Amino acid sequence: MNTEEMGESLKKVEEALHEIHVAENREQWLSWLSLSTAIIAVFAAIVGLFETQATSRTLLEKNDAILLQSRASDQWSYYQAKSIKGHIYEVNAGLFPAKQEEFQKMTGKYDQEKKEIKEKAESLEKQSEERSAASEKYFEQHHVFAVAETFLGISIAVASIAALTRKKMAWYFSLGLSGCGVAAFVFGYFAR
Repeated sequence: MNTEEMGESLKKVEEALHEIHVAENREQWLSWLSLSTAIIAVFAAIVGLFETQATSRTLLEKNDAILLQSRASDQWSYYQAKSIKGHIYEVNAGLFPAKQEEFQKMTGKYDQEKKEIKEKAESLEKQSEERSAASEKYFEQHHVFAVAETFLGISIAVASIAALTRKKMAWYFSLGLSGCGVAAFVFGYFAR
């Protein structure tokens, strides 16, 4: 092999190495795509956890609200029973003048008991309303987290398409979708 042939061979080797280097640089973004997709997947899992917790809290608060409302209804029934008994003593006081003082005493006793029962019933109703309002708040938060989780899931799917088609624009779109998902999560988290 003469020097000229060696020079040409060396030139071909250098061109081949350059093409390999250019190809590697072109494909280097795929490593970033893989890394970003993994990060998005982890964040999607975290958002899913928060969404599940918001759903659980919604159900627990609503359950407590219903239980408290049931207890308040029981108190109102008790109030009605005391009211009826008090009214019977009131009527009897008018019908039996000889025992009027005793019947009025019983009427006063039932009036006092009714007052205490009413306060308890109203307190339970207030607690029920507070729990119901908390349930609504968690339900709204659940919806926002579900939107965030959807954006992140779609982002992962688009990133997979970007990897298969080797289209950077699809990757950029995936990153934009994940940004929307992160923004929705942050909004839902701080809107507590």
